[in-house]
Amino acid sequence: MPKPSAQRNFTDPESRIMKTNHGFDYIYNARAMVDEAHQVVLAANVTQAATEIDELVPMIEKTKENLAAAGIEGSVKTALADAGYGSEDNLEATEDLGPDVLCATGRQRHGEKFQETPRGPVPKNATRRERMARWPRTKKGRADYAGRKAIVEPAFGQMKVRQAAGQLRPRGLAGAKGEWTLHVICHNLRKLANAGGSVLFVPA
Repeated sequence: MPKPSAQRNFTDPESRIMKTNHGFDYIYNARAMVDEAHQVVLAANVTQAATEIDELVPMIEKTKENLAAAGIEGSVKTALADAGYGSEDNLEATEDLGPDVLCATGRQRHGEKFQETPRGPVPKNATRRERMARWPRTKKGRADYAGRKAIVEPAFGQMKVRQAAGQLRPRGLAGAKGEWTLHVICHNLRKLANAGGSVLFVPA
């Protein structure tokens, strides 16, 4: 027998309860990797997970695949990520992926020692998260991370306002992924048209 507190969504069983700006609701979680120059989405995905912790490596790998498939030479030099991606495992896994990953570390966890200032040598026994925590405390680091608000956040905002992408309509994970991909295509077409571009690559 299910517990008295158990909940189930009979309309869309594949959706999951997550916290939103309006409280808790059954939703999906959309992701996007956006380029700095024109806010073109380089990779996109929709998951049932409430956190981003498992998405950093797949998104970077998908970005590299999409760039190669589009015949675009070069690669991502730096990837900015918010604190939801900032785990020790993620920082280790991204060391050999190519781009420099700059990831916010969020709050200091029990047993960690974040230096208040980036001055002085890095302790030899510092973890990857403790080392990464130095970056946003530097002048350049603050400037780098502040740029994220002008890169990825506008892309989400524009799709929500112009395309009503804040609420996905199809039922099921496959349907949600399909509509999110369609929103990304429309967004990229607009951005490329404004930039005078002639090449479109579609994230899968």
